[in-house]
Amino acid sequence: MYKKEAGFLLIILLLAMLLGSGCQTAQKKPLETQPQNDTGLTASDRRVLADRLSRLAMTVEGVQKATVVISDITLANGSGTTSTTAANQTEPSISGMIVMLGININDQVDEQKTKKDVKDKLKVSDTRISQVLVTSDPELVKKINDVAAGIIKGEPISEYQMDLKQLGKKFQDDNPAY
Repeated sequence: MYKKEAGFLLIILLLAMLLGSGCQTAQKKPLETQPQNDTGLTASDRRVLADRLSRLAMTVEGVQKATVVISDITLANGSGTTSTTAANQTEPSISGMIVMLGININDQVDEQKTKKDVKDKLKVSDTRISQVLVTSDPELVKKINDVAAGIIKGEPISEYQMDLKQLGKKFQDDNPAY
């Protein structure tokens, strides 16, 4: 009889130990979300918005092709504010969501007016946009296309940070239609 009771107590003790320690399950990894930036856009949101803005730009008369890259970097002095240069002149910075747009324009339209129309149309289409930079310079358009192609492939925009800053500087140097 002692053997039955001892066996029964042993089983109860083992069950109590199992229940007390809980069942060991594999730890679940947290859902990986794509890092968000200052604008709150994921990489996927950025691609969708860029596509929408590109299509919107092509509705402007004379625009044959448009490529958009969306950045949230600070251009110029890198601080997000205005800086004072040695000659006591302020050098403006551009920060927030910046839309860089490379367009191919039909020869029969006024280039400056077309750039301004595109800029105005894009600026009012989304309140998150702080600046629209438009160019039809073939060299800048090619660089924008290269950055956009990399982002479409799924490469993180952080890999193009230097390219975007260089593009922003060239936009400022060339005085495009803002």
